[in-house]
Amino acid sequence: MTRVPVALSAGRRYEIHIGSGQLNLLGEHCVGIARSSRAVILTQPTVARHWGTRVQTSLQDAGFTTQQLCFPAGERYKNLTTIARLYEGLYNLVPALDRKTLLVALGGGVVGDMVGYVAATYLRGLDYVQVPTTLLAMVDSSVGGKTGVDFREGKNLIGAFHQPRTVVIDPEVLTTLPRRELRAGLAEVAKYGVIQDPHFLEQLQRDAAALIRGEVETIEAVVTRSCQLKAEVVTADEHEETGLRAILNYGHTIGHALESATRYRRYKHGEAVAIGMVAAALIGERAGVTPPSVTMAIRETLVALKLPTALPEEVEDEVLIALTARDKKAVAGEARFVLATQLGTVILQEVPVATVREGLAEHRRLVERSKRR
Repeated sequence: MTRVPVALSAGRRYEIHIGSGQLNLLGEHCVGIARSSRAVILTQPTVARHWGTRVQTSLQDAGFTTQQLCFPAGERYKNLTTIARLYEGLYNLVPALDRKTLLVALGGGVVGDMVGYVAATYLRGLDYVQVPTTLLAMVDSSVGGKTGVDFREGKNLIGAFHQPRTVVIDPEVLTTLPRRELRAGLAEVAKYGVIQDPHFLEQLQRDAAALIRGEVETIEAVVTRSCQLKAEVVTADEHEETGLRAILNYGHTIGHALESATRYRRYKHGEAVAIGMVAAALIGERAGVTPPSVTMAIRETLVALKLPTALPEEVEDEVLIALTARDKKAVAGEARFVLATQLGTVILQEVPVATVREGLAEHRRLVERSKRR
């Protein structure tokens, strides 16, 4: 097992536990941080069928009494309507919840984001732990305390910073994950190579075949490195006050717009981010920030990981541009993009609409040139 510490302000901290078999040790990890012996597991039906019993058994063996609530997960359900249903489910539990009850978020990124938001707001704040079951959640959303739900056309427009008490990651749960979901998670892994560690990006290219096959040891290694890199950023800028934490959104400005434009039905989050990473690189080129060699390295890595890189023909550039104005990083309606100055180094800057338009146009030309080869 590997422990990755996440150090926060005022002496607060928690640990990420990573390793095969950690699901069986969940109860032990929770004993030291829980304020009561009651735990409520919030998950979705498919995850509950695969892992719900094991999680309940681990908690009960450690002395917890457990209850479980299932709810539909998926980006289309990541809204205030579902949140209200979760509040209702918690309210109706017998005996009544108290503020010391521990919530357990068992599932992918949507489950983690929503349960985290419920934990941040119900009874004015409950403790919770993250038990991610998708690669994307393991390397990104389970770490750092960002919680939230989508609102209208905006992704995660409503939310709160609320740190988990611990994160327990067991790569063995990925054996039940569809291959498409696994590949989608690799986009967030590649992101860390672009923004922080170029050698990591090179490693991903070398290990692409093993990662796509789902080899547990290789995946455990990239999950560990991804968590270490994210923990560094979260430690330095927990509440996104200095601008440093914004680098974690590389590729997300266009990626989120693309998800919204396709109503969260066409792309997995990681797939949209992969496309957004290429778009960000080409926008960066037009802004005079990103060298073409960086764009090439990003695109080659994503192709090796079998991720999409092309903008869909049916989504117009002007639709994407309009949606970027509602991005959380936008200022006074003008989009700000995370742009790579070299592999491992990025900046956050405002980009004129004309430059964004030129970058998206070049993105489409790049796809056309690739088709003709």
